Amino acid sequence: MVMTVTEHPRTTDTSVHRRALQAIVLGTVGIALAYASAFLPPPMARWGPYVMAVAMPLNMIATMVLGAARAGRSLGRLKWPMGAVFVLVAGAFLLALGMPADVADGALWLGLPPRAAVIVYGVGLLPLFVLPLAYAFTFDAFTLSDADVERVRAARLSPTARPADTQ
Repeated sequence: MVMTVTEHPRTTDTSVHRRALQAIVLGTVGIALAYASAFLPPPMARWGPYVMAVAMPLNMIATMVLGAARAGRSLGRLKWPMGAVFVLVAGAFLLALGMPADVADGALWLGLPPRAAVIVYGVGLLPLFVLPLAYAFTFDAFTLSDADVERVRAARLSPTARPADTQ
């Protein structure tokens, strides 16, 4: 397919993708630093778990943003639930780190020791309700439009879009 000056592709705003990639790099560096802190003397290594507690959710949310963002568009309403899930997951990790150690005859929260309950419910269960609902409410805005589907079909049928036969 030969493109003329008037048939240029739509200019895309890559700021969402760029920020998501920067967050992934930042989160990965944070995770690496947290692992590296294990080789430091104990008084200096205390910051490692806290860095990990923030870097892991940062990587998780940045990866979801990278997958959800469409070229040329912002996240729109999805930024609020994704931000809330980041705060929820990072907060649950930080809360569990700050809580006192569990004791054998201590109180249980919904059948689990308090620190385990914070992790299971705050990291595992609550995001399970928030993110699917957020994607369901924004499905129409983030799925392919009829024009996008037609453009894909036309590209599939175009003789220049087909890969050469290897037989």
